[in-house]
Amino acid sequence: MLIVISLPLIGSILIKPPRMENADDDLPKNDTSVINSSFRVAVHESKGTFHYAPETVVELMVAAQIPKELTFSESEDYVETAPQSAYDLEQEYLKALAVVLRSNLVFLWEREGRPETLDFDRTGLRIRTLRSDADSEEYVKKKEIERAVAFTYGAVITKENRVIAAPFFTSTQGSMLVGEAGEGNGFSLNYAYALAQEGMDFYKILQRFYDGISVAIYE
Repeated sequence: MLIVISLPLIGSILIKPPRMENADDDLPKNDTSVINSSFRVAVHESKGTFHYAPETVVELMVAAQIPKELTFSESEDYVETAPQSAYDLEQEYLKALAVVLRSNLVFLWEREGRPETLDFDRTGLRIRTLRSDADSEEYVKKKEIERAVAFTYGAVITKENRVIAAPFFTSTQGSMLVGEAGEGNGFSLNYAYALAQEGMDFYKILQRFYDGISVAIYE
């Protein structure tokens, strides 16, 4: 599957935040981005139309894109990459994916003229709600996604000070650990996971798939 979108916007360069070695309480508190206060996303479901904050929609999009069979651990699955530097492998993958999906959402909002309410159907993407009860198999996955989205709050992919389209694709469900970069069509969910397992952080993963880009906080 290949998804493409892109848009103009000026953002400040995101200095890669220091790696946090503990849980959610240590996540950086990003209060510079105006994404959540700028618009709402209307999602049409069988029970009616619901309006979500953009960052909530990013969580739901991440949940929809990662293969259902992919599981995450609550443990801090670190690998040492340099003296006094460690990365949580699963989190780096989820952070990269969160930035890709947020970029596409913000791009469409800009292209539509920054409406107060963005129709999610216009994205052509999917969302998925994960169960939040602690005894559910999806609970850990949900918490890990929330953590990655919070860490990258407001972060989008930019090129020449504009938010760009962030195409992405995945191979067939099943062989998640595909050690190939794909056809050059953008962010490969499979290969990004493999890169994270090798110890690559989310910013370097994004640079691997998109040439000449920066990651910026949407202001």
